[in-house]
Amino acid sequence: MSNTMLIYNKLRTSGASHAGALGLMGNWMAESGLEPWRLQNDFTAGRTLSHAYTADVMAGRISRTQFARDQKGYGLAQWTYFNFSTGQGRKLDLYDFWKKSGKALDDASMQVAFAMHELQTEGQYSGLWRILQTTDDIWTATDKVCRLYEQPYYCNVDARFRYALSLAQEIGAASAPPAGDKISTQSAEVKAPEKEKPADAGFWPPRMVDKSMSGKDVTVLQAILDARGYKTETDGVIGEITDQAIRQFQREHDLDPDGVVGPLTWRKILSLED
Repeated sequence: MSNTMLIYNKLRTSGASHAGALGLMGNWMAESGLEPWRLQNDFTAGRTLSHAYTADVMAGRISRTQFARDQKGYGLAQWTYFNFSTGQGRKLDLYDFWKKSGKALDDASMQVAFAMHELQTEGQYSGLWRILQTTDDIWTATDKVCRLYEQPYYCNVDARFRYALSLAQEIGAASAPPAGDKISTQSAEVKAPEKEKPADAGFWPPRMVDKSMSGKDVTVLQAILDARGYKTETDGVIGEITDQAIRQFQREHDLDPDGVVGPLTWRKILSLED
């Protein structure tokens, strides 16, 4: 069974609706590619850094304290948070949950069970969990998970929604939903005008954008970079090639090469001067 089906089935049997499961999975696809062994910013072939990190944690070479405090996102949801004042954090909770589970740290079913534990027992997620149990709208589920559960610095909901729709097609759910589920026609279609993009995904002025985000402003960004000799995908989505083009442009123009196109990078990209 593929990770996609394993995760989907686990979410469904845990009580998430069809759309709720896809909303979670679309977010996790953006966070980790649905790779439970994924270490933050590991783009190596075969995920060698991720597998080495996982092995070191499981062997005790990376301690519980180090794992909790190293600020490196890990797993399906890229759990990271640690409060140095209170000594508590989500990644620490993941470690303790794993140790009690008797399974491998990178076991997908264990990580899904931990996510369900968070959603079902942490009071801050009670409203979100009710939505994920009852909603039949994929956009709503994706948006709420991004803003209330994942809480990334940039909440690129449009890209996560596209991932959710792609996963729905992969598991055959968009055309043949499980018995008893009702799918909103707006959220099941890629071209849903009111559901496909959030209010902040307009064309101009350009937003602050980074990897996995999409929109017309990204298309403009790619066109300008291409015209200046920096190769991109020219598809309106910041993928691996466009991300590298942005970083190269930033390095060559004395900007922080973080891949984030904020006000300073936009100003330089839009400038007629080199």
